[in-house]
Amino acid sequence: MQLLSGRSLVKFDRQFPIYNFFFPNQGKARATDPVPLIWAEAARHVRSRALYFHIPFCDTICNFCPFTRGRYSNRTVIDEYVEALIAEIRLKADLIDLKQVPVAAIFFGGGTPSLLDPEQIARIGALIRETFDLSQLREFSFEVEVKSLTPERAQAMREIGVTHPRFGLQTFSPKWRDMFDLTASLDQIGAAAALLKQRFPHQTFDILYGMSGQDEDELMADLQAAVALGTTNVDIYPIDNVVTQVGLHEKLARAGAAPTSAMRKFAMNLLVDQTMRHAGFMPHNGHGYVRTGASAGADVVTDVYRFVYHEHVYGYHDYDLMGFGVNAISSTKGHVMTQTHNKKIYREAISQGRIPGEASMHEGALDYARPIVLRLPYHGRIEKHRVRWDAVHPEVLEKLECLKQEALVTEDDTSLSLTKLGWYWYVNLMYFLMPRADQLLMNGMVIDHLKDRGRRFSKRELLFPIIPVAAA
Repeated sequence: MQLLSGRSLVKFDRQFPIYNFFFPNQGKARATDPVPLIWAEAARHVRSRALYFHIPFCDTICNFCPFTRGRYSNRTVIDEYVEALIAEIRLKADLIDLKQVPVAAIFFGGGTPSLLDPEQIARIGALIRETFDLSQLREFSFEVEVKSLTPERAQAMREIGVTHPRFGLQTFSPKWRDMFDLTASLDQIGAAAALLKQRFPHQTFDILYGMSGQDEDELMADLQAAVALGTTNVDIYPIDNVVTQVGLHEKLARAGAAPTSAMRKFAMNLLVDQTMRHAGFMPHNGHGYVRTGASAGADVVTDVYRFVYHEHVYGYHDYDLMGFGVNAISSTKGHVMTQTHNKKIYREAISQGRIPGEASMHEGALDYARPIVLRLPYHGRIEKHRVRWDAVHPEVLEKLECLKQEALVTEDDTSLSLTKLGWYWYVNLMYFLMPRADQLLMNGMVIDHLKDRGRRFSKRELLFPIIPVAAA
């Protein structure tokens, strides 16, 4: 990927085709220390932690979703998994002092956490309160599928402290809902939104755009319906065609849907931003919008609302993430840990007192670079005093200077911030700022996904048309 000079909206020769990722990357050298020692060392350096709990079950398998999940056949498999998840929390509490680092954010993801019974939600919530230091908790997110949401489940969520329910809507279009294999009706969506608005201070849902064959009229219809639903927040993503399921690619091919070019998807991003700002929303990170009531704000991002969980995933070097459940990722000082994606292996290992998965290690300079590589592009701003500049990987500092020269990043006495143009390119900025070795790992992940038979990806989705621009 090349950073382009000159006065043009197009600042890169190509679009990195995966829009959400971790840094430092997984897949580096295998960790030599046991997991309890890794967390004990981390507690000496980390001042805030986020928790992630994965519930890998769905009653509908959406074909755009890249996450670890599966259709459940009966309640028994969910009950068994919940027992294993509770056992994992207790196991880690026996091995690690989980109260050493205060928790600022909790996220229940999936899959479909709202498939848990109210009693299961209450049990897990009580154990979390017993096990962790929640004195600094600022946010508790819980993903919902609207067909499984009931007043009883919503009440259980509220009672364990959930502040931010999130539901996967994706699109209001019957055509695209059928294409995505979504089964909830628009009436069920409206009823779920109304229930969540009654009980929780924040409510968020997702909208996807840039699908092969989608046009701007369809996108505008979705945006208008999203605003009208009345929630506090909307997350609006370009679709990750590289990681969506092969089944979606096959359905699009049968429909004769032409791939959305990188340039057209970029233009759709501009359309999303201007439409949402005009409707009284402001972006608070790369894809999240919050209802502020103000129209067409001039700021790049707002500080009215912060997604605290992502401030830890894409945060400063002294924030970390601890994951629970199958395929859960943990990221802390010098290490990334990934648990097994196999539910049977997970249950068996936990029953034997083992934490199933792998841990990799990386040099500390990458942790100190994380605020620049991830937080600055994704959240739009970093406080300079929060960065250990003497410890940041030198490649990252060199690339940061290039972004300043191209007016994608601006600096004052206390902070570094994205310009409006820089914010439109936040995904590419995250990739660009990585050291070369980490970029190669990311490239390998893309190549691995494209090896899947039936997954179609066009160069037009990747490359921008480059028109020479005379320098001023």
